[in-house]
Amino acid sequence: MSPVVTWVATGGTIEAVGQDRLDLVGYGESGRRITPAEILAELPELSRVADVRPMPWSDSGRAQLPPSHAWTVADLLDLGRLVRQAAATSDGVVVTCGTNGLEEAAYLLDRVLDDAVPVVVTGAMRPASALGGDGPANLLGAVRVAAHPAARGCGVLVVLDDVILPARDATKTTTYRRGAFRSPPFGPLGCVDADGAVVIRRRPAPAFPSARFDLDVLPAAPPRVDVIASYLGADGALVDAAVSAGARGLVHAGLGAGHPTPAEWAALRTAAGAGVLVCQSSRVGSGRVVPHGSIRAGGFVACGDLSPWKARLLLCLALARGDRADAVQTLFDES
Repeated sequence: MSPVVTWVATGGTIEAVGQDRLDLVGYGESGRRITPAEILAELPELSRVADVRPMPWSDSGRAQLPPSHAWTVADLLDLGRLVRQAAATSDGVVVTCGTNGLEEAAYLLDRVLDDAVPVVVTGAMRPASALGGDGPANLLGAVRVAAHPAARGCGVLVVLDDVILPARDATKTTTYRRGAFRSPPFGPLGCVDADGAVVIRRRPAPAFPSARFDLDVLPAAPPRVDVIASYLGADGALVDAAVSAGARGLVHAGLGAGHPTPAEWAALRTAAGAGVLVCQSSRVGSGRVVPHGSIRAGGFVACGDLSPWKARLLLCLALARGDRADAVQTLFDES
């Protein structure tokens, strides 16, 4: 009997239809889509791998999901509940979404789902109408991984271009070209080979219990957490604006190994003194931020090697759970 893989389709480039086969940029403006049923009809080879069953987004109780660049944390939590529902009756789950929000969607799913059923997130860098569109091959690769027993216990995975990446480290590295998703600095977990074999050479470290969040107790409206990126000469205006807007947490993407400018540091320290939880990350793309002098002096949390965008999601979930600063530092250390 073929494994059952439920396909949660949320839209994105993989479903988009442009003006012609050379339209690789403005296709989102056409308003034309190809449905999951049409994609399955054009990809009968999937049936050799698994019994793929589409689950429409409307099963979440909402008629439509906005494009991935318009998603909120509340949208991602709704997606998590839908994927959990799909996993209850499946051997694996594939989620397709726009690549603009893919890395954050995959990371949040990894934090709110268990490892009992493989969950694989994929998408496309070229629309369905494009010459050399990558969507069908990415969907096939994702289904192969989701249906494979070796994917169990690996957490949420990202599969594009036949490369298997951990959700924690996967990041989009280019705007339009294929091969956009990578996982610096540790690299992929494995690949889907030319004969369809799923090869996993490295498994992610298991998540600590504190890094799992219960969807049933998280609030419908998570607390506001903002990201502030640093640059030479930056003052504290953006920090002050975020605090005035009601931010309960701030992730500062600092220079180098996680350093704010002097004016930013003063504003961040004032924010921390007012009860805003400040987490220090880096804007450079890889490497750990450790609790160096200014972090300790400011009473901030060091984000380790999480990107600012994923650190924001982790901080948002932690604040929603009611974690205090010392527990949040432990959470980042263990994550």
